[in-house]
Formats: sequence, C-alpha cells, structure tokens
Amino acid sequence: MNRIRDLREAMGMQQKELAIALKVSQPTISDWEAGRKQPSAKSTMRLASFFKVSVEYLLGVQGPSIETPTTHANSTTDDDIKFALFGDVSNITDAQFEEVKQFARFVKERASRDK
Repeated sequence: MNRIRDLREAMGMQQKELAIALKVSQPTISDWEAGRKQPSAKSTMRLASFFKVSVEYLLGVQGPSIETPTTHANSTTDDDIKFALFGDVSNITDAQFEEVKQFARFVKERASRDK
C-alpha cells in the first residue's frame, strides 16, 4: 500500500515512529508499504484514523481528489463502519446496518441512564 508510505512521509515520520504509534513492529510497516502483506481490517481502520483519511482512500478505492492528512476532517462514513464491522461493505444490507445503528443508540442511551 503505497498510500501508507505517502501518508507517513507527508507527516515526516519514520517507519519505526508509525509502528510505535500503531503498536505494531517496524517490519510490519515495511511489509505493508512494500505490498508483501496487507493490513487486517482492524489495522486498516487504525491507519485511516491515525492519518485522518478514509478507509477507501487507503485501499485505493477513492480517487486523487482526497484531501491531504493535514487538511482532511476526521469523519467516518457508513461504509467505513460497515467495513470495520463486517470486512466488506457488501456483506450487510441497509436494513441490517440500520438495526446495528439502532442497537448502538440503545446502548449509548442505556449508559447515559446508568450514570
């Protein structure tokens, strides 16, 4: 994933620094950047969050009109959430995703009441 290298270098970071921030080894970062290994879904989400870019951008799905990490707003799309939960945005229907969101709201409200 060359975008990992591009984003890391844009922030002026060394592989070791990124590895420490993500709690992975430096060789893991090297493998990701060289395309020898792919980050897991969880690691991809952590990378996207760290660099403040979308998962789609990291995966090369979104085109070159992406904002740079220094100007990109920290926003999570429904597709980001679906990817994190199910590994593939096509593995869940809109109705199922709505049910997941309703359950999340219920848990949040219950926590607020229990305080």
